[in-house]
Amino acid sequence: MLRVLAKTAQMIVLSIAGYNAVVALWGWRNRQPATPGSGHRRLRVVVPAHDEEGVIAGILTDLASDAYPASHVVVLADRCTDQTAEVATGVGVMAVERSEGPGGKGAALSWYLDAYPLDDDEALVVFDADNRLPQGALARIADELDTGHDIVQCYLDVENPDGSVLATASAMSYWAGNRMVQLARDNLGWSSDLGGTGMAFTAEALERIGGFGTSLTEDQEIGVRAALVDVRVAWLHDVRIRDEKPTDLSTTVRQRSRWMSGKREVAKLHLQPLWSEAIRRRSFSLFDQGLRLVQPGRSFVALLSGALAVAAVATRSRLLFSPWIWITAAVGQFVQPIPFLLRDGVPPRYVLRYPFLAVLAALWIPIRMVSSRVNGDWFHTPHG
Repeated sequence: MLRVLAKTAQMIVLSIAGYNAVVALWGWRNRQPATPGSGHRRLRVVVPAHDEEGVIAGILTDLASDAYPASHVVVLADRCTDQTAEVATGVGVMAVERSEGPGGKGAALSWYLDAYPLDDDEALVVFDADNRLPQGALARIADELDTGHDIVQCYLDVENPDGSVLATASAMSYWAGNRMVQLARDNLGWSSDLGGTGMAFTAEALERIGGFGTSLTEDQEIGVRAALVDVRVAWLHDVRIRDEKPTDLSTTVRQRSRWMSGKREVAKLHLQPLWSEAIRRRSFSLFDQGLRLVQPGRSFVALLSGALAVAAVATRSRLLFSPWIWITAAVGQFVQPIPFLLRDGVPPRYVLRYPFLAVLAALWIPIRMVSSRVNGDWFHTPHG
């Protein structure tokens, strides 16, 4: 009996690793950007912020210098105890202040849209207060919406990859995932993940998915709700939105614990409907959406494969598959991202640091333990 359970568990690990490796192949091909649109798409840019007076001027400067005219730029100052609203109004940007209510970005955006609903011809664009934008970002978002997409998600890049070993590991995780997960799924015609920032929604799409809700990870929840009503999230691989990643262990664990807790909450609510709909529609996209809610991170699966390879070589236990199976699985998962990173233009000096991802993978278990104690309020990355 023990042998059957052990072999079944190993088959699950190998199946997840193999599935991810095959899907990633679709990320090799670059995405063709939409042709220029009308240039008249109305974009309302909202920047939710909680005590961000030290960094918010950066994104407001980027928005002011963007050639595409947003219909409105609004700083949503949520229960701030600092001068966030004053910084915004000081540079001529409208600030809407929220003084009470449940915490979190999703709750703040829901409150804002209840008070200031979109016009039918408007689209909502959400950026974080610490983001920095490339020139032309708004025009590219408008072009993609004009071509018929109802929700778009921009590439999430890293501002401080040299900040620490943990920041470098986070950067490697984002860079590899952007091509091997996000772009791959877009090329397959599936829905990409929402990232909480650098995302845009038509008014019709927001109405169909029921708004933002109050989940710990509002982006994951609305991504699932969008999939259930057959609204696809398009991936803008060429629009790179930068922000800072945590550089210390405590902040990294707390941030990722919040993500994991929110993911578990969304899975509890939506996994059964997702897979029921996947069967009914015969939809690989919905199946994939559900799988992403329950599988561990790719780096953790790779680290686990490596540990099983060592155990198989060291013990020759009959409970484990052949050492060569696990060695092949571990090496394959480690090597596969490297050509994808180089294709995406990641400098070789960072690619050489790819093993740093093992640091994040090793934190999966303590992060899982901490995630049960996470609350739903704002989380701050300390800014350098």
